[in-house]
Amino acid sequence: MQAQQMDEEQWAIAHDIAFELVDRGTDPNELGKVIAFMRRARDSDNAKDRLMSLVQRMADSRNALIRSQQTQRFYRNIKEACQQHLRGINEAEELLHILGWSLRLMRYYRVEPKRAAEEQRGPRSTKGQQKTPQQRLRVQKPQLTQAPKPPTQPEKPKFKVGDRVSATILKKDGFKVTVQLQTDDKEEVVFERPYYPGLVGARIKVRVQAVNASGQVTQVIP
Repeated sequence: MQAQQMDEEQWAIAHDIAFELVDRGTDPNELGKVIAFMRRARDSDNAKDRLMSLVQRMADSRNALIRSQQTQRFYRNIKEACQQHLRGINEAEELLHILGWSLRLMRYYRVEPKRAAEEQRGPRSTKGQQKTPQQRLRVQKPQLTQAPKPPTQPEKPKFKVGDRVSATILKKDGFKVTVQLQTDDKEEVVFERPYYPGLVGARIKVRVQAVNASGQVTQVIP
């Protein structure tokens, strides 16, 4: 399999793994070690089983090779990301391509966190308009939208970008997830996240990405 043969679903999986690991503060070098192991196991009949067994052992191990609890936390993050996003991927070469791009995107998103957030909430299902990670990596400077001018004597917003807010999932429609925020205004906000595991009716935490001049939350990500 050549990298250019990866379809939009595979790019989306690679992106979600990268975004999730960066968001949880995971060291990319640890994912690089997992990929190196996978390259050695690629010709075996049970390559994926060996991959999942490795990350499980590293997440649970108290072996001297584990340098600190921080390292174990990294492997727990990797284990959970693999279990969630690689459920339907079994072929070794496909796993390698997805994980390889996840590692590249992790390193990119660590130095461009705003771009990571934009990609996470950006449209991903419209054919012909989806940017591949190759196109993302060529972007040098993200274009930031200019904040609207506040009205005279604005009220102080109750929430700011980066705050985490409780929410209830109201609807899931493809990549779109509609939630109702547990705020005074009970805002209903839509975010886009492929393969989002939460069920309708579940209570979750979301991170505020934009607030309007009236203090209402307008954009969130999980």
